[in-house]
Amino acid sequence: MGIALTDDHRELAEVARAFLTSQKARWAARSLLDSPDEPRPPFWQNLVELGWLGLHVDEEHGGSGYGLPELVVVTEELGRAVAPGPFVPTVIASAVIAKDGSAEQKSRLLPGLIDGTLTAGIGLHGQVRVKDGTADGEAGIVLGAGLAELVLIAAGDDVLVLDRGRAGMSVDVPDNFDPTRRSGRVRLENLSIAAEDILPGARESALARARTLLAAEAVGGASDCVDAAVDYAKVRQQFGRTIATFQAVKHHCANMLVAVESAIAAVWDASRAAAEDEEQFRLIAAVAAALAFPAYARNAELNIQVHGGIGFTWEHDAHLHLRRALVSSALFGGDAPAGDVFDRTAAGAVRENSLDLPPEAEELRKRIHADAAEIAALDKKAQRDKLIETGYVMPHWPKPWGRAADAVEQLVIEEEFRAAGIKRPDYSITGWVILTLIQHGTPWQIERFVEKALRQDEIWCQLFSEPEAGSDAASVKTRATRVDGGWKINGQKVWTSGAQYCARGLATVRTDPDAPKHAGITTVIVDMNAPEVEVRPLRQITGGSEFNEVFFNDLFVPDEDVVGAPNSGWTVARATLGNERVSIGGSGSFYEGLASKLVQLAQASDRLAGARIRVGNFLADDHALRLLNLRRAARSVEGAGPGPEGNVTKLKLAEHMIEGGAISAALLGPEVALLDGPGAIAGRMMMGARGMAIAGGTSEVTRNQIAERILGMPRDPLIN
Repeated sequence: MGIALTDDHRELAEVARAFLTSQKARWAARSLLDSPDEPRPPFWQNLVELGWLGLHVDEEHGGSGYGLPELVVVTEELGRAVAPGPFVPTVIASAVIAKDGSAEQKSRLLPGLIDGTLTAGIGLHGQVRVKDGTADGEAGIVLGAGLAELVLIAAGDDVLVLDRGRAGMSVDVPDNFDPTRRSGRVRLENLSIAAEDILPGARESALARARTLLAAEAVGGASDCVDAAVDYAKVRQQFGRTIATFQAVKHHCANMLVAVESAIAAVWDASRAAAEDEEQFRLIAAVAAALAFPAYARNAELNIQVHGGIGFTWEHDAHLHLRRALVSSALFGGDAPAGDVFDRTAAGAVRENSLDLPPEAEELRKRIHADAAEIAALDKKAQRDKLIETGYVMPHWPKPWGRAADAVEQLVIEEEFRAAGIKRPDYSITGWVILTLIQHGTPWQIERFVEKALRQDEIWCQLFSEPEAGSDAASVKTRATRVDGGWKINGQKVWTSGAQYCARGLATVRTDPDAPKHAGITTVIVDMNAPEVEVRPLRQITGGSEFNEVFFNDLFVPDEDVVGAPNSGWTVARATLGNERVSIGGSGSFYEGLASKLVQLAQASDRLAGARIRVGNFLADDHALRLLNLRRAARSVEGAGPGPEGNVTKLKLAEHMIEGGAISAALLGPEVALLDGPGAIAGRMMMGARGMAIAGGTSEVTRNQIAERILGMPRDPLIN
């Protein structure tokens, strides 16, 4: 877990974490819980000397000349430590002044904010009015007012930058819910305002930067909650075993990880967008806030729940996170970020994403651009033939069927082909089965089957699931008996997608009933048109029949159609399941255009109370899915190794589509009762989305996999 992907950013995160640990930042926060005063933290000057207060500010003003991408990495680590002090409101202030201040304001204010002699508070939700050079009104609750020497306060669309001691300003800092960083009420009364006190039109800019940096702090805190809960669950014993083996605890921890990884993806992208496009930045900053603050609050709550009674004690640190989370959410979260996501999307705002690719990408691009232009000029059939001939049809496959393209080449191909309007064939299940055949099949099998599959002359299905072997794919009972020249197969498969349309299938069969569960399995190629194969479509709740039962009645499979060695089929099956996980998890949109349709429906319908907020949250999750996939691509480009995004998107996508169907149905209301209008689509989608939480492994099993494989929690004890 963590925002950092590049080597430089990971090193920065490690340095920040080591510094905060050595400086006992968590202890410094605890020491403020019962303190009547709020001094600057004891490590403040050491932090200043590291230059972190100016990471994002140009060198001409005393900064380091980097940007928000570096600042959020450090801020995340401060959030992990629940570090006390004015760092976050101060860097918000300097970021706002650096963006919207005049040359005079920058030269006057930024040096002090960077060298730590000037600290700031932020209040962007008050009711201050400026008229005839005078400011009056309640500025509301100002974050960091306890230590602030400079306050940034919203006044209409503008932001006022005011010294704390100005005549006409009153600051009241009562006891705080989060005493580790104290806020206060600020009121202005007949306060004289000059031009140098105003950042004209800067409120939205300031809000986006505040959301991004506080969201970065929030994901740090939320990540620490995951780590703390998992670490405790691994050692706490109840009923003779650690509570980490309890599925309920695993699912809490998995949900915590999904929430924080979604928010991390949005914060990461918001920090990048700040230097690219201000309108896109404001959209994605709202997305980050809509995801990060609820994730932090929920993770802080679940951390206490997993710890049980010990987590409910004053002496435990868990409540430090809950206090910080609830205050950040109260000041900059709630429904407002989701509402902004909706409003900006409805007004036409979109986030256009790309990755920074290494220099060699441009050399690749020249050749790929020329190839794409040549292919685009062909008719549809000739396009497919050329794609197969050149390996562009599946670039990541090994040669000669693909191009053995690395991550950079794949991304360039994707960009250039999309720009040229080339749509590559969607092989779906056939694709991941044939890739398995390339990986584990014999040369004869590859020669017989791969070309036909690529030309879509033969469609393949995956015959793994059985009545007693769904998500537990190794519980195979379909029998394979050795006969002269091959195997005789008897048994039943179920939930086989598209079997009624397929020419071939890849099946797991039990060839050694006496071997351990995973050891006696063999993988075979099945002729789906053989008379000994019976396919019975299963009618689903949607009325359609994508799934099937498949029966084998003395089906003969020759030795030449065994994939891999006999009794080593679990290795082959796992390769296929791995390809399936990538394919399912790699999609960011199950129903193309759903997000925009929901916005249109919400604007046209008043049937759903709170539709703007609910759809806004759906849009935020839609961005998160896309950004999780983008981060997975970025990891590949950076050579950072695998991350959690694949399993996270698999789980998140299922629940996302269920929510999309539910919102559609609620907005259409009575129309859902009929099958001849727009309600019919919503009804079918609402029913069909349930399958997303089952197909390819149920959401519950996916949660177990996240807990065990990513978080390192122990497997459930087997019950014989």
